[in-house]
Amino acid sequence: MSWHCADPVPEASRFLSGTERFTQEPPPEDVDLVVTVDFGSPDRAKFALPTRPPLANIDHHASNEAFGSANLVDVTSAATAELVGRVIDALGIRWTPEMATAALVGIMTDTGSFQFPSTDTRALERAAMLRQAGADLQAITYNVFRNKRFEALKLWGFAFSRLVRESRGQLVWTELRAADVAAAEAKDEDVSGLVEQIARSSGMRVALLFNEQPSGGSVPLPPMVKVSCRTSAWEPSVDASALMARFGGGGHIRAAGALVPGELAAVRDTVLAAARDALAEARSRAAVTV
Repeated sequence: MSWHCADPVPEASRFLSGTERFTQEPPPEDVDLVVTVDFGSPDRAKFALPTRPPLANIDHHASNEAFGSANLVDVTSAATAELVGRVIDALGIRWTPEMATAALVGIMTDTGSFQFPSTDTRALERAAMLRQAGADLQAITYNVFRNKRFEALKLWGFAFSRLVRESRGQLVWTELRAADVAAAEAKDEDVSGLVEQIARSSGMRVALLFNEQPSGGSVPLPPMVKVSCRTSAWEPSVDASALMARFGGGGHIRAAGALVPGELAAVRDTVLAAARDALAEARSRAAVTV
């Protein structure tokens, strides 16, 4: 058995047992089974998936394309790790503390430490079971939630310094420029979690982070902007997945994203215009139901 991920394992997750086994190379063609976890289309793997072996697709994104030979896709599940837990139970595999810790990381990160509206009884019961199986909550809390790299904090400072609030505080957005990562001596993974902080702004209904992707290197890449979106369940409420789908992205009703081709300013203005329209539509719907 081999483990593959096109991106390096984030530093905050490297305390988990077995992370050193991950390779950034694609799986070979001569394997018996490929299992994909937590992404909705083959291109999200960021490398070519083998075409010969059967593929089991485990995911909870509404935009999932059911691309596997077998698909365990439950959009009502709060976390893909909860679905993986169901598979492990069905196979009769005994939970070890190491397995339980990894699964609990998946549930806690996908539910925002049980704060997201998607958090339901299944997620809470699974978390309790994982604790009973020996999941190390203190290690998770320290490494994932309370141990932010200094360089990441510097990077976040650039974004906070550009924070904009409009539409009576209901639309909040900011941007990271391609040079910011180098200026902060940060890594791409240090952006993780930033949009959730933007979404803490009081009165927020739509929060957007525009992250300009680097285009340098030996083979220059076309300009791209990674857009992260978070929305609130409070009226006027916007569907983040539907908003990001307009730009080729997807995700969940409250958390979604898209990778949009184009220069930062042009992408930002286009997405902001769509967000303003979505908010206006949501206000109209809310007014009708009052």
